Amino acid sequence: MSLTLDYFIHEDLKLYQDSEHFRFNTDTKLLAQFVRLKKQERILDIGTNNGALLVYFDQFHIKELVGVEVLEETSKVAQKNADCFIKHPVKIINKPIQEYVDDLFDVVVSNPPYFKMNANQKPEHLNFRHLGRMEENLTLEQLIFHANRLLKSYGRFYMVHRPNRLNEINKVLYDNNFSIRNLRFAYDHRDHKVKSVLIEAIKESNCDMNVLEPIYI
Repeated sequence: MSLTLDYFIHEDLKLYQDSEHFRFNTDTKLLAQFVRLKKQERILDIGTNNGALLVYFDQFHIKELVGVEVLEETSKVAQKNADCFIKHPVKIINKPIQEYVDDLFDVVVSNPPYFKMNANQKPEHLNFRHLGRMEENLTLEQLIFHANRLLKSYGRFYMVHRPNRLNEINKVLYDNNFSIRNLRFAYDHRDHKVKSVLIEAIKESNCDMNVLEPIYI
């Protein structure tokens, strides 16, 4: 394990990262700042990686933070960050989200793998960084199914993803009793192309969709 101590979004928020693992990136920062939390809420981060989102959410008046991470070595980094930097009650769970059982949450968040595995890719050839990007351990359908399973009625699900999969995302959300309430596109200022889409979806709601002002990165 080769750890570096880095700051996340601003210099008051520090956390450890492993140089061989998937590290937080622009999408992690965009998602952190997109999420809106209320007092005394329980928050679940699916695929918490090094716990960067949990470290960020700790600055709000929440009740409890839970991060679920399937990779053992990565979950150890998240646990170290929880022990060193998080003041609220926090749990880091090292297991697949498919096997995780808990009381229902007010908010579920995820910066999930974006890319589907193809027939030529073998799981044993994927390193930690690849596993953070490829749907080997968690598909889009599994993510949204388990977000629904673990959320209260009218609970909020936040995610960041790639815009080319937006049709698929919307269909899977709808099939799992979610409606998108807020949608925000993040553009690259150099070529003006959409790089990421931020989504807030509400469980068991028939809300209208708002397309928020875009972000340029």
